[in-house]
Amino acid sequence: MKRAMAFRRAFLIATVAVLHLQAALAAGSYRLTEWPAVAPRPDFQLVDMNGRRRSLRDYAGGVSIVFFGYRHCPDVCPGELLELSQVVRKLGPLASHVQVLFISLDPERDTPELLKDYVTSFDPRFIGLTGSNAEINAAAAGFSVQFAKVALGNDFTVDHSTGTYVLDQTGRLRLVGTLQNSLDDWVHDLQILVGEGFPNGPNSTKK
Repeated sequence: MKRAMAFRRAFLIATVAVLHLQAALAAGSYRLTEWPAVAPRPDFQLVDMNGRRRSLRDYAGGVSIVFFGYRHCPDVCPGELLELSQVVRKLGPLASHVQVLFISLDPERDTPELLKDYVTSFDPRFIGLTGSNAEINAAAAGFSVQFAKVALGNDFTVDHSTGTYVLDQTGRLRLVGTLQNSLDDWVHDLQILVGEGFPNGPNSTKK
């Protein structure tokens, strides 16, 4: 009898331990799509909204969120930038370790000055980037972004893929967000990713 009770008690303890482990793993897992670890690291050579030449390496040390779009985009781009502005606000102090980069797919119309007005209207911390057609094409290819200029009467629009790309502190592409991801998904994953760069906490001086 005592042996049976001891076995049941041990089994119960083991079951509770497994449940706690499963909960911990679920809490620490990503909700956005994880990018293959073997994929080449993307980079770019572009001009930021203040006229400075920039590469992706300039933003290493923090988490970078990269979104490709254009200023005349009627729905997806402003919707995504609005959501990202809500994400960084919800992150609170952790937002100082996150940089949102908006790369224009319409360099003909999106000058650095106009890009600055556009992206900072969503959040003053956002950075807009543009460049020559060749530079934009190279940047998009690095993230596997598909886009095409489409005639629209006397004007044109730009069809483009809608993924939002998240790079860690070392510049490795880790996650891709989609239109199906919620605000909470973004906050959850960014908290984990920012924490990876600060084993002693985001306010520590040692990484």
